[in-house]
Amino acid sequence: MENQFIRHEPCFERILFVLTLDRKKMKERILIGEEQQIRFRLNGSQNAEVLCDMTRPLGTFLINFERDTDRDWNLYGLSPLRQALHSNRWKQPELEQAASEF
Repeated sequence: MENQFIRHEPCFERILFVLTLDRKKMKERILIGEEQQIRFRLNGSQNAEVLCDMTRPLGTFLINFERDTDRDWNLYGLSPLRQALHSNRWKQPELEQAASEF
């Protein structure tokens, strides 16, 4: 999964990770973004700006999310991205690079 996050201002809104499951269609949908934009996207607006919106076969998230006993994924993958969203624009490239290298 390749993603590139481009931000030039700190994000002060609440960032949500949403996982919706559709058992009838056997699909899962992952959305990441600001709370209000996620609400707009879930209500059908394609113009809402979200960081990630993907639909995959049901169970893909659990299959790909392996047990992280050393907490490396959280410390070196998600944490730098979260810090990049809440930092000034000069620190963002360094934090985003750290997350992408992981």
